[in-house]
Amino acid sequence: MAELLGELEARYEKRKREMDLHRMLRDKHNREARQWADKRDELNAKVKEMLAEAKEHKAKRDELNAKVKELKEKRREWNEKVKKLSEELREARKRLMPRKDMPNIGKLKKKLKDLEFKQQTSVLPPDKERELVEIIDSLYKQINEYENVMNEELKKNEELNALQEQLKQARETAEKYHKEIEETVHEAQEHHNKMMELFEKVDEIRKEADEAHQHYLDNKKIADEEHEKFIQAARDVRDFEKIIAGLKQKLATSKKKKEKVEVKKKAEEIYERFKRGEPLTTEDILILQKAGLI
Repeated sequence: MAELLGELEARYEKRKREMDLHRMLRDKHNREARQWADKRDELNAKVKEMLAEAKEHKAKRDELNAKVKELKEKRREWNEKVKKLSEELREARKRLMPRKDMPNIGKLKKKLKDLEFKQQTSVLPPDKERELVEIIDSLYKQINEYENVMNEELKKNEELNALQEQLKQARETAEKYHKEIEETVHEAQEHHNKMMELFEKVDEIRKEADEAHQHYLDNKKIADEEHEKFIQAARDVRDFEKIIAGLKQKLATSKKKKEKVEVKKKAEEIYERFKRGEPLTTEDILILQKAGLI
């Protein structure tokens, strides 16, 4: 029985060490799981915040794009007015300035252009070169003179002046809308770029959050497995403690019983010596008392 007790105590100590190891591993992986969960939650919160910011940029971009559409429609309307007023001004000039003594300035300008091209692309003798240059200079002077005369006469005509002023204002208004379109398109593009940049970052952070979540799941799984092993080991340890305690109690009872038998046997021997008249020691008397013989 004592040998069995020793074997049980050895197995008990081993199982207790295993129980402590499972508890340590469970607590370790639970801590790591909590750390990964905290990181995952932090990253998911950041994703939520960035998505909200990206949504604001998208809303602003869409608002600006709608504005661009309205501005383009206004620019188109004013470009139509510019086109219409330009045609009216051309017709008015033809109608109001029938100068028969004036040459066709358009034809003069075409002739000048042809001569300039000839001068630039042809190799001429010096005398022919000088002659060509003189003709070009003469055409320049004629065209400038005729245009100055036309402009002076145009200034005197109220209808033409009114049309010119309307055309000028229409062009300025169309240009104003064109400039505003460019500025608005640029601003909308900036919001679009920021939105796309945020979406790219969100994808990266989501990937990190998914990895953190996987680490959380891995550690939680191990922690749960170690907890089950700890529970089973703890049950085994309690069972060993009960068995060992019961066995020790039996051993103690058996020992007491054995000691009692031995004391009784020894006391009977002492009592026989006493009856024979042999002297007894104090220890002998105590043994007789313990056995209940005196």
